[in-house]
Amino acid sequence: MLEYFSRFISGLSNNLQGAFWLFMSVFAFTGMASLAKYLGNDFHAFQIAFFRASFSLIVILPFLIKAGLSKGGIKTKIPLLQLTRGAVSAIGIMLGFYAIVNMPLADAQAIRFSSSLFVVPLAAIFLNEKVGFKRTLATLIGFLGVIVMLNPTGDYNIASLSALGAAFVFAVAAILVKIVSKYDQPITLMFYSNIVSIPIMIIPALLFWVTPNLEQLGLIILMAICASIAHNFFIRAYAIGEASVIAPIDYVRLLASAAVDFLVFGIVFGINTLIGSSIIILCTLYIVRREAKIYKDQKKEFEQI
Repeated sequence: MLEYFSRFISGLSNNLQGAFWLFMSVFAFTGMASLAKYLGNDFHAFQIAFFRASFSLIVILPFLIKAGLSKGGIKTKIPLLQLTRGAVSAIGIMLGFYAIVNMPLADAQAIRFSSSLFVVPLAAIFLNEKVGFKRTLATLIGFLGVIVMLNPTGDYNIASLSALGAAFVFAVAAILVKIVSKYDQPITLMFYSNIVSIPIMIIPALLFWVTPNLEQLGLIILMAICASIAHNFFIRAYAIGEASVIAPIDYVRLLASAAVDFLVFGIVFGINTLIGSSIIILCTLYIVRREAKIYKDQKKEFEQI
């Protein structure tokens, strides 16, 4: 059955394969976030983040042992960059989990999508990418959506600011991923993310430590499995499909989170979230589509030379 399914997926076009893996990652990410929020009733967000990193490392350990020191294992050509990216990811995960635990899932996910807006100025600074007027304008309008979501009256809370901080940190991580992925395999990136996160997270986790019982331990392991699957599927999706084609599928995560909020936690989707997230999504899609068009035009010009 599994072999037949794999053959069926491999028979699809690259974009359809990418869309499938991204769609599957949406449910894995939503499952991870839902479990994290539920566990937030008994544990502090920093301890949950520590559990996520620790058990995710255990989940990917068999693949690392199989690869060993060869390419696709723990061996890296850029150890300093990998350690830096791991530290950045650790901070982003802790901020992100604090937001997930302390605010509606849909709100936390919607603000998280502003990460792609932060990538624009960061790419211009660190990757020397050219940022035109239209792209800059779309980014500024997107940030207007963030302000709407945070609350235009200025009544900002720690959780929403934590979500915004996580979005910025993940944007920095995305820039680093773009650099390190030229040298190392996805499993290597996952390894360094977790191995660096654990010592960084252990101190804040110990400050709020509560020893889990067997039932809670089972949920923690399930959360880690969801996180590892989501991460793997997400990387696989963008490795196969074109970002401009498959990116909109990731926004299903917002709808899935809103459904979990309502059905599990009894939280109704807010008007600020609806307006703000719509602005962020439209601006992000415009930027992605525009960049894809520029890339295709440049490729066409190159082929004609």
